[in-house]
Amino acid sequence: MDSRPSASLDPAALQPLSPVEWRLAMGRFPTGVTVVTSWKGPEPVGTTANALASVSLEPPLLLVCLDLKNPALAPIEACGVFGVNMLASDHLHLVRRFSQPPEENRFEGLAWRSAPGGAPELPDTAVFVDCALAQVHLAGDHKIIVGRGVRVSHNSDAGPLLYHKGAFPKLPFGWGEGI
Repeated sequence: MDSRPSASLDPAALQPLSPVEWRLAMGRFPTGVTVVTSWKGPEPVGTTANALASVSLEPPLLLVCLDLKNPALAPIEACGVFGVNMLASDHLHLVRRFSQPPEENRFEGLAWRSAPGGAPELPDTAVFVDCALAQVHLAGDHKIIVGRGVRVSHNSDAGPLLYHKGAFPKLPFGWGEGI
C-alpha cells in the first residue's frame, strides 16, 4: 500500500509547530558551541551560538545564525568581520560569560587577541576562524550570517563542547581517535 500523502494535501491546512515544540525537537540534535566575536567601534563584542555550518570549500564559507535581538548582530553587520571561536570541552565558563547579561565587559580579564583587521580571538579555543562578512539573510526571527574564512588557527586538541537537550554532555575518552 502506498503511504505517500495524496496530491490533494494542502500545506496551508497544516498546523504550525509551537516554539516550545520546535525548541524541544531541535534540542535533541547535538551541536557544537561557539562564541562569535566582532567589534562595536573599538570595543570587542561576543555572543554564544550553536547554529553553525560549513557552507562551501571553494570559497571557504561558513554560516552562523543569530537572533534578531542579539546585541552582537548589528556590530557584525556594521564592521564586516567576525570570528567563530569553536569551544573546547573545558570552556563551559566561556558559555556562561558570553550568553548571560550584561553584554559589556565580557572580554574583561581574558587574554584575547586579534590579528590586524580581524575579529577578537578567545584564548585556547579548539579552533578559531576569522571571517569577512559575505552575505546576510533574514530567516524568521534570526539572520543567517555567511562569512568567508580568511584565517584559521587550531589552538587545542581538547574535545568539542557539545550542547544537547539543554545540557553540555561529555564525550567518552578516545572520541576523536581515527579508525
